[in-house]
Amino acid sequence: MTRSQSGGLLPLDPEIERTYHQLRRQQRARLATVERIDGHLSSESEDEYEMEGDHNPPPGNQLLGSDPRPQAPPQDPTLEYYYTTRIADIRPVILYPPIPANNFEITPCWIQLITFSIQFHGLKDEEARVHLSRFLQLTNGFKLNGVPDDAIRLHLFPHSVAGNAKRWLETQPPLSITSWDDLADKFVHRYYPASKTTEIQREITHFRQEPDESLRDAWKRYMGYFWQCPHHGFSDAFTVGNFYI
Repeated sequence: MTRSQSGGLLPLDPEIERTYHQLRRQQRARLATVERIDGHLSSESEDEYEMEGDHNPPPGNQLLGSDPRPQAPPQDPTLEYYYTTRIADIRPVILYPPIPANNFEITPCWIQLITFSIQFHGLKDEEARVHLSRFLQLTNGFKLNGVPDDAIRLHLFPHSVAGNAKRWLETQPPLSITSWDDLADKFVHRYYPASKTTEIQREITHFRQEPDESLRDAWKRYMGYFWQCPHHGFSDAFTVGNFYI
């Protein structure tokens, strides 16, 4: 096997160390020139920015979720732009109202109390109405001077859900929840839909006492349907007459 002759050998340099240091000096000089040019261009850009009168910070320095407006894509976006998550795109689902009080703070004790006492996971055997009732009973005791009750509820409700219910809340459109009533309505609509009301109404109208069930137990089970669905729409006369038919 012979050595390839496609490229000629470099000539022998008797002062190779001196040549090395010379090349290093030339490289440092080129880098210094590039840095001076970049610094000059940056200062020109800053001058233009000041002349335009736009003193807003660039999107990268904004606080997370501080600007509810979506950021416009660049003029010529690359494919990477559409597959990259940007901080400006991460916004909360709840648009919290402004708080006039300067000392507003959700204490860790409140969060722990809700987390360990009432948790709704969105399971089939859980009652959304019952969860809301317990949540309101608990949070009615949380008071802060100058802070509306609805603002406290908006900040605490996300800590009262977990599992599927937590994922449902987190996947709502950004800033789509604007008040406590709005949040409660969407929660009930998701976990107490009209189909569930129809199902309970059917259980009421077709109620029958079990063969081995006492009258007392049957009445308690019968009234349980009315408790689960307070908006059943049946009159008191129908409620009593339907049970004894």
